[in-house]
Parts: sequence; C-alpha cells; structure tokens
Amino acid sequence: MTISVKSVFYPIVAIKPAAAAITKPSYIGNGRSSSQSKYQEESQERYRSSIMTMKTSKIVITSSYNPIAIIVVAMLCLSSMPSVKSQLTSNFYATTCPSLFQIVRREVKSAIKNEMRMAASLVRLHFHDCFVNGCDASILLDGDDGEKFAFPNINSVRGYDVVDTIKKALEDKCSGVVSCADILAWQLENLGGPSWKVRFGRRDGIISNQTKANLALPSPFENVTAIISKFSDVGLNITDVVALSGAHTIGSAKCATFSTRLVNFSGSGAPDQTMHTDMVTDLQSVCPQNGDGNKTVALDRNSTDLFDNHYFKNLLEKKGLLSSDQVLYSSDSAAATTKSIVESYSNDSQLFFLNFATSMFKMGNISPLTGTNGEILRKSPIFEINYLTLEVVLQINNRERSRKMGFSTFSIVFKITICLLSFSILFGSSNAQLNATFYASTCPNVSSIVRGVIQQTLQSDPRIGASLLRLHFHDCFVNGCDGSILLDDSSNIQSEKNAAPNSNSIRGFDIIDSIKTAVENSCSGVVSCADILAISAEASVSLAGGPSWNVLMGRRDSITANQAGANTSIPSPSEGLTNITTKFSNVGLNVTDLVALSGAHTFGRAQCRNFASRLYNFSRSGNPDPTLNTTYLSTLQQACPPNGNGSVLINLDQNTADSFDNNYFSNLQTNQGLLQSDQELFSTNGSASIAIVNSFSSNQTTFFENFVQAIIKMGNISPLTGSNGEIRSDCKKVNGATSSSVRMDQ
Repeated sequence: MTISVKSVFYPIVAIKPAAAAITKPSYIGNGRSSSQSKYQEESQERYRSSIMTMKTSKIVITSSYNPIAIIVVAMLCLSSMPSVKSQLTSNFYATTCPSLFQIVRREVKSAIKNEMRMAASLVRLHFHDCFVNGCDASILLDGDDGEKFAFPNINSVRGYDVVDTIKKALEDKCSGVVSCADILAWQLENLGGPSWKVRFGRRDGIISNQTKANLALPSPFENVTAIISKFSDVGLNITDVVALSGAHTIGSAKCATFSTRLVNFSGSGAPDQTMHTDMVTDLQSVCPQNGDGNKTVALDRNSTDLFDNHYFKNLLEKKGLLSSDQVLYSSDSAAATTKSIVESYSNDSQLFFLNFATSMFKMGNISPLTGTNGEILRKSPIFEINYLTLEVVLQINNRERSRKMGFSTFSIVFKITICLLSFSILFGSSNAQLNATFYASTCPNVSSIVRGVIQQTLQSDPRIGASLLRLHFHDCFVNGCDGSILLDDSSNIQSEKNAAPNSNSIRGFDIIDSIKTAVENSCSGVVSCADILAISAEASVSLAGGPSWNVLMGRRDSITANQAGANTSIPSPSEGLTNITTKFSNVGLNVTDLVALSGAHTFGRAQCRNFASRLYNFSRSGNPDPTLNTTYLSTLQQACPPNGNGSVLINLDQNTADSFDNNYFSNLQTNQGLLQSDQELFSTNGSASIAIVNSFSSNQTTFFENFVQAIIKMGNISPLTGSNGEIRSDCKKVNGATSSSVRMDQ
C-alpha cells in the first residue's frame, strides 16, 4: 500500500498532487507569449515520481507571547529518485548565491508594503503549485494550456509580478543559480511559534498540467469528504486539512466564491443555514445579487492581516466566509473528522501554529525535482529560480508600531535559509537519499531475508512482531532513525538500552542480531542496522495482517548513542496527551501521526507495572482511573493485584492480541485502552484526537493508510546518509569496538 500527500485550500491556499498526468509543455507568463521550442529543446527526461520521503528536524517552541508573536514555518523537501540520489540541504546556495537572503527580503518587503494582501497571495501561489505535479514551479509557466489558465487559478491566483521582480534581481546577482520552485517554497513565521531548519534544492519543472490543476485543486464550494480526498491524494491527512485551511486567517476572497451562500444555497432558495444571520445580512450588502463578483472580502474580518487562530473561532460562530471553510465545523461529515480539530485550534493557538508548521513542511515535500531532473530557468518572464526555500516571517505587531514601519498591521520579512544540494559540500563524496530500491543491485534479497527470519521467530514467539516495531519507534525518537538503540554499553557509549523507557522493556535485540547475520552472509558490509529496523517494522506489521508499504532505505548507522535523549524524548505510557503531542511534534509528527502510530498497540503486550497505577491509585487519588471501563478494571485487577509481579504481561488488545487491525480504536471508544497514554487519545475533553480515533475505528482502511503514511514519515526522521555514520558489521557495537554484550531482552 502506498500513500501520497496533500494539503491546501482554495482562496488562499492550494497545492498540487504528487504524480500528476503530463500535458504538452508550454511556456507563457502574465499574458506574454514566448517561444516554446527553446524550453522543449532544453527539456531533460521528465521526473518519474517515486515514493516521497521526508526528513524532519526538530521543532522548537518558543514560549514568549507578547504583542509580537511569530510562527516560523519551514519546508524540508526530500524526494526519492531512482537515478540521482541528491538531497535537499540547508546550505544549497551558500557559495553560489550568498546574497540571496538580502535580495529576496528586500523585494518581498517592498511588495507587501505596497499591498498588504500580497502575503496571502504568495502563500496561495505555493499551495496551488504543490498540489499539481508537486512543488516544481509549474504554475509559473506561461501558455494557454498552462496551469495559470486552469479554472481554480485564472483571474484568481496572483503575485506573478512579484516573483518576476525577485527573479530579475537574483539573475542580476547570480545568474542561473536559484530555482523558481525554491522561491515558491514559502515558510511563514510568527514570533512564538514553531520553527525547524529549512532545506533547499528543488529544480523547476518543464511541464505544466492544466487538466490536473482543474481536478486536483480544492474548490471553495466542495464538501469535507471531497476536500479530504484531494488532500489525501497528495499525502496529506485530516490534521493537515484543518491546519492548512487555517492559512485563511489572512487574505481575501472574491464575492463570486461565496455569493451562492447568501441567497440560494444548494438550490434551496435561502441562504446557507450554517452562516450566521448577521454575517449573511452584512455580506448581502457588500455582494448584492448580480453585483461585481470580483469584489473582495476579508477571509477573517476581525484580524484581516494577522496570522492567528481567529479563523477557527470564526468557524465556531458560523462566520467562516467560504463554504469549504465552514464545512470543517458545521457539516455532518465534520463530526467524525475535522470538527474536534477546529475546536482544539480555536482554544490553543500554539497547537495550531505547531501543526500548521508541520503541515507546511509536509506540503513542501510533495514530489520535488532534484539532481538532473527539471532545470533552472534563466530569463523567464516569471519565476526562474532553482533550489531555494524561503522563510516568510509574519511579524505581528501592534497597529501603531506597524503604521510607523510603513505597514498596516504587520510586517513580513522573508528569511531565506539556503540549502546545499551538492554531495561534496555537505556530505562529502556521497549524499545518498532514502529510496525503495537502494539495495536493488547490492543486496536484492534483503527484504525477503528479514521477512524469513521474522516468520520463523513468530512460530515460537507471537509477540516478536510488536517488539520489533517498537524497537524502530524507540530508535527514531532519539537522534533519528540511526540504529543507535542497538548499541551496547562500552567505554565510549552509554547505551540507550539502559534508559528508563527501554530498560527491562524493549526486546528483540537477539532477533535483529540473527537478521544481521543472515544478511551479512548474503551481502557483507552492505545493509545498515538502521535499515534492518525499518524493514523489520514493515514485515512485522504485514505478517500480522496489517498494511504493507515500500520501505525507503539508505540509512547508515550512528557511532554514538544518547541515553539522556532516550530518557526525555520517548513517550511514556503514563503521560498525558499534551506531553505526548509535544514529544511527537518535536520530531515533526502531528496529531494524526500520533493517533495512527499509537494504533500499533493493536498487537503486543504490556507489563502490569506500566498501567498498575490506573487500577488502584490513579494520579494519587486513591481510586482507579475513572476513564477505565469498570468490567475491564475488575479483570485487570485480578491479573495485576496490588504488590503483585509487575512483569506479568497483558494483551494490549484483549480481543485480537496478535492481529494488526483497528480494534485498538474500538477499545478506546469503550474505555478499554490498556495504557493511560492510549485512553487519553479518546477521553481527553476537546482533544483533536477524538475525531481521528472515531474515524479509524469506523474505517480500517483509513487507519491503515494513515498508519503507512505516518510510519514512512517517522522512518525519515534525521537519517544518516552518504558518508555520515557507518555500516556496522555487528549491530551491538561500532566497527572496531568491543561490546560489553549488554542484553535487555525480556
């Protein structure tokens, strides 16, 4: 099962799908015609989209929250390419165009000073680009059959002239270097919000796909189901839908995009009942019947130019301007999907900022062209800039200070963090990228070898699948997916095996050793232990009846471990939802990822000590956890009596203990989640996770799809590639070292 990515909305946001159909190339811009033949002659073999990979870096939350608040949003793009294993990096233009930041910042500040709504327009331009054929700047190409003239874009998407100005300034300084695709990869920042390191290296597409743009871009008239489907088509989940829709907190929309809500909604002869009556009256005076459909109205009429969470408060008050906005809260379909997320964001701007950053990051990674794919346009009438990613800084200031600065309500500074896609500069001689065919020629049987060892082990140890999956999780949450959890204590290493979340808990090391031996016998010195963990996770899930996916490979093994990081970074079974959400977000995973990956508790066991406090003295109350089903409580008290053996094992899923299915979520709905960290997903009032639990409980396919997407995303947390790290010959120790043979198997 393969997953794609999606994310966007209409009047301010829109994005393109990962593997769109290809139309005949053409090149035009702002109504100006130019020669197609030049670009056809320079065309290179078009990019064949393969499994998209994402490498996340830490999100740092700043707590200060003055009149100036900042969201830093960045996009880190990694795409898997069969022929060229190039990778987006953070220093891509460091030597080739070092003045890039100053140039772009100057031009963007000037544009927004002249017209405040340009900020939202530029954000939307990036969204509409990524939803069609990926983030390749194809939306900028001129031509009657180009994406500019697709229905969702014509007379709607704007900002091309600003990009022209930026491109000209950059070409004057460093000609033929910066891609248009990287320029479009905006990153919104707000003081006090999330931030992560941005990476660059996209190249420009030579194909524009008007047909796909007509089909793939979300419409302001669509319902929740259709919108979720379009986001899903490009690999974006329900949380991404709601978070990215929050971009409608700035900008404006034309009367034509919502006028049907004011008079004759859905042929009813009456206004849309989900719109507040006062707002209907107000808008009817602004947008009268048969009036000028091009007249614009602010999407958020209370804080028009501020990037905040007011958009979600509007939805709760039935004041969403577009139908596609209001349906996120008011439609019947929203009850089981988006409604609780809207409520969460309306109450917690920090949570919105955090998830918005994560979703923008994901969206910016939709099928970028890298290496020798695509091109760097030179004298384009529109954007022609290659691998560059911008951070758009929305500095929300008080109105008086803003006026003094020459802006109306906020100043926007675009901070360009440049990346270096070149192999030699960042990673030395080789900068390999994760992909599904990494061992195709060097160890073609690796997946079948891993699967065979696990199948054999399952005959005597039915819980080994869950144990191996957990090993992969605990590895990735500490310094990324680098196999560091496998290292034993040594004179130079404090093993992560001895960290509190792992000691007397994590198991399966002996099976990894057996797999490594079998792999080494077939292809010595080729396959990393980090990749063995990732392959083992997929095999364990699929052998238990769960989904399968193409495992991305190419990780290398670390030569260090981080016991302190393991103690603080790995979620605990007794933690509250807020703490767990924070730990997931610290590695770039959002609420949907959290719920989907928690679904791994559909198989496996837990020791009594991990939940005993729920049975007798929950939160030191002297009573059991009130969220525990009373019948289930009695059963657990018999199995785990006070002062009993804390190592006794209990099935995480009482009904299908060794099957990978969606029963876990049904258990949560009946208050039969074994661990506190599980039940919190459903029993925490107002949590965005409740709707996701309900969705996964009612539809196993939806759970499987989101699980695959989340575990692929998790598997791309800060892998070592190229010449970083090593390929260990023994997973327990770094090459050339002597292991103390610490074993934590239970």
